[in-house]
Amino acid sequence: MTKQFFFVLISILMVQFVVAQQALPKGKMSFTAMTKPNNIVFNDSIYKGSNQFKQLFYRTGNPEIIQSFQKHQSNKITGQVLSFSGAIALLIGINNLSGSNKGMGWTLIGSGFVASIAGGYFTLVGQNHLLSAVDLFNSQYKKSTVSLGLGKQSAGLVYKF
Repeated sequence: MTKQFFFVLISILMVQFVVAQQALPKGKMSFTAMTKPNNIVFNDSIYKGSNQFKQLFYRTGNPEIIQSFQKHQSNKITGQVLSFSGAIALLIGINNLSGSNKGMGWTLIGSGFVASIAGGYFTLVGQNHLLSAVDLFNSQYKKSTVSLGLGKQSAGLVYKF
């Protein structure tokens, strides 16, 4: 009885520090890592996928941010190719185990497993590069401004991020 009570007490204490939601600071860009697609939340808009990220990062004209985004893209593609080829190698290796070529089957299973792990690693590194692009953006472009422009015959609203 005391062991169960102690276990429940420890579990409750550990759960106290778990946070279910990510804070989205106002006026800053936030990266939410998902399996597919990654999301960036900025100024009450959700950006998903590389086309929308490209629009968001390339309009800054900052070469560091653009380079981090390009590294993210190359690592993401490399990770996907390695994961896919690893899965194919695993399937072919499992198929060869039932035949007479068991050595080749085990070799393909091992190489498929290694390729899948490498693909996951490259995907995580790509997400890290995207996070660094978001951090660079936040450190250089913290403030967004809204101003009213007046001309002789017209008025306009200007929004700079």
